Amino acid sequence: MKSLMLATDLSNRSERALLRAANLVRRFDCPWFILHVVDGDQPQLRVELEVEQVRRYLAERLDYFSELASREPEIWVEVGDPAQHIGDCARWSEVELLVMGSHRKNPLRDIFVGTTLERVIRTSQVPVLLVNQVPEGDYKAPLLAVDCSSTSAHAVRSSHNLGLLPDSGVRTVHAFDPLGSTMLLAAGAPGAPAAIPGDYAVAERTRITRELDDFLHREGLESLVGLRLVEEGLPMTVLRRLVNDTPTDLLVMGTRGLTGVKRIMIGSVADAAMRELECDILTVPPAKR
Repeated sequence: MKSLMLATDLSNRSERALLRAANLVRRFDCPWFILHVVDGDQPQLRVELEVEQVRRYLAERLDYFSELASREPEIWVEVGDPAQHIGDCARWSEVELLVMGSHRKNPLRDIFVGTTLERVIRTSQVPVLLVNQVPEGDYKAPLLAVDCSSTSAHAVRSSHNLGLLPDSGVRTVHAFDPLGSTMLLAAGAPGAPAAIPGDYAVAERTRITRELDDFLHREGLESLVGLRLVEEGLPMTVLRRLVNDTPTDLLVMGTRGLTGVKRIMIGSVADAAMRELECDILTVPPAKR
């Protein structure tokens, strides 16, 4: 990793992200930035006062930051829309990774507006690492969520190139939903109705497994992958089950950047994962064209 940026709201939740960012900087000995964005949508006097207070607070902690990471950070305090400025600053500084802490959950507002974190992830041009857990060294039990698309292949490669994955043996999961069984029942297909869905699910699992193997071979990812899981169910249901039932400290997934009404109507696995799952989550945007 060549450089990273920590975007902090100075909350206790962001302290975990600070520890993870410092851990990565110490490991890779790379330049790093600490960014706080003061929301510009408030009275000017309050903005100026908040900027001064934040600058003073961060300056007072500079020695602590430097000791944590064994390298002094460059500190930025900006004014504006937090989500937009975080994305802009990550782009200006040309960092390879943006690190952020978890957010307070407000389900109704999150669905229609989206948190700062979710808005950053939908527009970011660099991978975003959401830190939920107190760091305990390097990631040891990551999980790669793939859908056999170029986006998920890019996510796997990016997480490996960033040095966040073990050299080999990483678990990979692909979720499938055998909707065809329901369609067969609805159509009144002949034969024993209970047997059709089961037979169809087995055939579909076999087909998806072969498709996953072909995908990993085609994308040159076989050497990174250990256990290959093909799980029946909707993507979020499968991820929830695996993360809750097996040791998982990092979930890696690609994003497609849906926004507005399209995001609300179609939904986003990344959004749902960020709201529900307790492990750290790395989201990777599509490769630049």
